[in-house]
Amino acid sequence: MKWILFLGLLLSGVSLADDRSFETPEAKCLNDHTIPFIETDIPPKKVVDEAYIICKPELDEWKKSQEVLPDEMKQRMRKELYDFYIRMIDIRRKYEAKKTAEAAH
Repeated sequence: MKWILFLGLLLSGVSLADDRSFETPEAKCLNDHTIPFIETDIPPKKVVDEAYIICKPELDEWKKSQEVLPDEMKQRMRKELYDFYIRMIDIRRKYEAKKTAEAAH
């Protein structure tokens, strides 16, 4: 009986958990400050640059966790994250434009 109660509580907790509960703080912050701007005309680089300014505390913590890594690896990871957000906005905008164009036909 205890196991059934435990399992019920566990499943209830999992179902109530936020889908984004497993995001890292820097990813959550960057997502919160880039995704809402996908449907705007603001250049992707500008959106990401603004998000990086707002998310500086979270990004600084992320950088601290990388201190033990080789410099080349740290630079590559940081550039890849930055480039990812720019590409993500650009690709989502192209997809939305294509979807809208197809719906118009």
